[in-house]
Amino acid sequence: MRNNMIKTQLDIRRTVSRISCSLTLITLVILVFSSCSKEMDTEVLPDGSTKLSITVGSVTGEDLIPGTKGRASSSTVRLSSGETIFKKETVKLDDIEMDITAAVGDDLSFGKNNFQKTLDKVKQQPSPSKQMAVAGINPLAIDIPMEVGVKYWFVLFNTATQKIDHSVQAVSGTKLELDVVKNQSYEWYAYSYDSQENISPLNSNNPEVQTRADRPFLYARGTVTATATGNTPVAIVFKHQLQQVKVRLDTRGLFGNISTLLAKFAQNTSIKTGAFNIKNGTMGAALSTVPLNNLTFTVVEDDSQRQVEARYYTAELTARSYTLDIDQLSVILPNGITENLPVENLSVQNRTFAFSTGGKGKVHYAKIDIYKVIPRKTILHIEGNSVYSYAASNPDKASGAFLRDVRNFSSVSEYLRVEGFTHDVQTSGANKLRDALANPANYPDIIIAGMFSGFTVADYDALEKYIRRGGVVFLMIENANYGRPEAFFQRIFNSSAVTMKLYDVSGSIYKLNNVDSDVLGWPFGDTRGKYWGQDGSSTFYIENIPASEKQKIFVYTESAVNRNNQQPGSVSMFRHKTFNLFYVGDTGFLSNEKQWGQYSSTTIEPYATNQQNFPVAHTAYGRAAQSSSPEAGTSAGGWHVHNSIIFGNVFAFLVAQAHYMELDRSP
Repeated sequence: MRNNMIKTQLDIRRTVSRISCSLTLITLVILVFSSCSKEMDTEVLPDGSTKLSITVGSVTGEDLIPGTKGRASSSTVRLSSGETIFKKETVKLDDIEMDITAAVGDDLSFGKNNFQKTLDKVKQQPSPSKQMAVAGINPLAIDIPMEVGVKYWFVLFNTATQKIDHSVQAVSGTKLELDVVKNQSYEWYAYSYDSQENISPLNSNNPEVQTRADRPFLYARGTVTATATGNTPVAIVFKHQLQQVKVRLDTRGLFGNISTLLAKFAQNTSIKTGAFNIKNGTMGAALSTVPLNNLTFTVVEDDSQRQVEARYYTAELTARSYTLDIDQLSVILPNGITENLPVENLSVQNRTFAFSTGGKGKVHYAKIDIYKVIPRKTILHIEGNSVYSYAASNPDKASGAFLRDVRNFSSVSEYLRVEGFTHDVQTSGANKLRDALANPANYPDIIIAGMFSGFTVADYDALEKYIRRGGVVFLMIENANYGRPEAFFQRIFNSSAVTMKLYDVSGSIYKLNNVDSDVLGWPFGDTRGKYWGQDGSSTFYIENIPASEKQKIFVYTESAVNRNNQQPGSVSMFRHKTFNLFYVGDTGFLSNEKQWGQYSSTTIEPYATNQQNFPVAHTAYGRAAQSSSPEAGTSAGGWHVHNSIIFGNVFAFLVAQAHYMELDRSP
């Protein structure tokens, strides 16, 4: 019995022990699950009340501070595109000259890499319209806005979970909104190839992305904490991570369209790509050489085959020299003749371009400008008033001084290479032009005519004959003159329906269309989309030009933008595509009684030059815009007018026409 009692007590103890162990195990399990539950509770999910609102702002250089004006002194010699000239050499062969330039600058190409066209496709594939006027940006600007439609990749990294919460492709110009957790800290990363092409998704297990030789690589990163409900803004400011190599050939000085171009980098020149780590913002050490055969050139302007360039982007940021071989270059001249340039004798085979600086966001620019040195030409000035030099005849007035300054027109000019001009000045009296053109053997190469009236029927007949024989004319008139100009243009446009009428007042303003880049855009400045100003009276419009004849002209301007009275379809300025004729319905288009500078009036004498006789804008011109005019709200003097630059550009073109196009001087 005693043994049974002992056994019973032992059983009870074992049972209690088992129960105690079970309770302990259950307690431990509960504690473990409770702990896990608390860990899971730390990963808070967005509730939809808090968002990041992401937009793209701009691109800036690695070593530039936004808001500054740049580092170079005012004495720095720059290209018009902003690069600092490192070395320049002129190579001459007979009447052909090449300016070969090496320049270094900051990559301001942001938003201009999206619609490039190869040279052989330019006629078939016009560029889509741009959403931003990149061409109007100051070349020394620090921040360049991104063009609408460019793709970029955005990554949002949660610092608490150490996970990527969002990894998405976005489009500039469209706001990207992402749900986030309030008061949670995030790191963000963004990159772009400055293109409208889709970007391959980022591998979440590998933060490295590959750069490309044909595209820039833009990168940005930052941190953000959304401390309030609603939208927290994130503005991306990209930075270039590659070094650009740009090769441009410009044949505008030849006035020839590039028809054949074969060029390549020599074997000692390489373009390299790399793997960029978006997490730490560094390029991998192992770079890959990209095999390049002939360089791929694209046109700079949609409507021109006279400027082409090749752009490449290298991850080798220490590269400082490139050797270029141009094997073949031919152009089609205005007279239709194809000229094969002797590149083997012009130092562009095995030509090395060396630079002393470089790095992220830098451009190494190899630029070749090709010129024809045009023989001396004779200008007949039909002068309406030498006090204002309407026809650029007076060397002591701004327009005349401009023509005679060797910095503008000479064999050493950077703008038009011509051996000079012989000037013949005639007044606009009756039959003066008829007499000057009586003998075709003595025809002038160019006529500049600025007059109110005075031309007789015989004068206009002689002018028409001269034009039809290939003569070159810069014509400025604004007087009905008994219907004689109207009859003249009826013959030019092959239609008796053509009429002419005076509209507007002094200080009227006209906006140039975005056409004819080879003329309006060169060599003294780009005037497309800019303005010219009327001098002192009314403007002589040409109306009712038949559609078939209108196809034969470049319509530069139509109605005044500061006047209520609009004349749809009328033309106030044009250049003819078949005849060598430019027309503007303002006799005083070149008016300025000063030798240089701008006259202090908003309604008269719109022509302006600087102290070096170089054409510049008159910076305070025009009558206040009327209430229903296209630019209503602009005050008096509210426009920059570019009469002098338009004149310089058009005149340079006419000089080339006089050289290349045969003038019939037969009896």
